Amino acid sequence: MARILMVSSAGGHLAQILSVARELGDEHECILCVTRFPAVRDATIDDVARVYYAPMLLGYQQPFGVALSMVVGLWTFLRIFLKERPDALISTGAEVAVPAFLVNWLLFRRPSLYLESVTRVSAPSLTGRLVSHLATRLFVQWPQMTDAYGPGRAEYHGRVL
Repeated sequence: MARILMVSSAGGHLAQILSVARELGDEHECILCVTRFPAVRDATIDDVARVYYAPMLLGYQQPFGVALSMVVGLWTFLRIFLKERPDALISTGAEVAVPAFLVNWLLFRRPSLYLESVTRVSAPSLTGRLVSHLATRLFVQWPQMTDAYGPGRAEYHGRVL
């Protein structure tokens, strides 16, 4: 049974990654790391084996907060990778994906998939642009988005939601 580390922020990104977890079913052990957010409850994430929470420090409005969250995120994902030893990494974003893909790319080189948000119809997200260089594969949910990332970098296989 493959062990899949699934990384997501709260909200729509979480809904999309949980949809992927449901599709993977019992053939895979899905481990979720999600940003700690008041709306995220353990009861809403029954489709995964274990849940880790990534900190959000100081919020999005302060550039220092984003930088600090990235540094803490690197440490968080190093610990998760060492403890769980995932066979693959999947993320739907947002900012929490960057340290996960960086730790994977620098130290573990597991197959990794970034699934761009269904809300991205014509332009890549900042997270997508950053992790597209670190991910093994990049999936988009609109056919025209394959061109937005440049030739051969993104794949379209339909929508998750």
